[in-house]
Amino acid sequence: VKFYPHANQPRFWIVGLLAAVIVDLDDFYAFIKIGRPIGATKDVDHRKFISHAPFLHLWLAVLVFAAAAAVGSSDWQLYSGLYLVGMWTHFFFDSFGYGIMWLWPARNRLYSFFRPGVRLDVPENLSVFQYWTTFIKKYFKDFTFYLESVVIILAVLVYFTS
Repeated sequence: VKFYPHANQPRFWIVGLLAAVIVDLDDFYAFIKIGRPIGATKDVDHRKFISHAPFLHLWLAVLVFAAAAAVGSSDWQLYSGLYLVGMWTHFFFDSFGYGIMWLWPARNRLYSFFRPGVRLDVPENLSVFQYWTTFIKKYFKDFTFYLESVVIILAVLVYFTS
């Protein structure tokens, strides 16, 4: 990265990657709350948890960036930017499927490019292992999987060719 040469250090890329997946840790909370995978029930929708509220993460990133700028930490400014990009990339991809609450806290409605509220059809009352194997098989046939794969391949190509 030309604007900040130290950005090529793995610690920065790890922050971006973790930010892209950490938002789904609410799956574990939901699992503890209801005792089964969240996709196996219509009772709990993890995309309506506060963790899936993009503007919350925007404000968090802006606050960290501002604090880092105030103390002169360019590393933490980059961390906050990578956190934001990772989170919002996740939200962007979630918007191709089930949808997320783009306008929370003003509205609790899910917004999706194609099919808001439509889940991958995984039967209820499966064991955790059966649920996830069934989910993965269905996900491999979903448009979002292919879109994410293309973006990952492009990112790897850009990284290794720059």
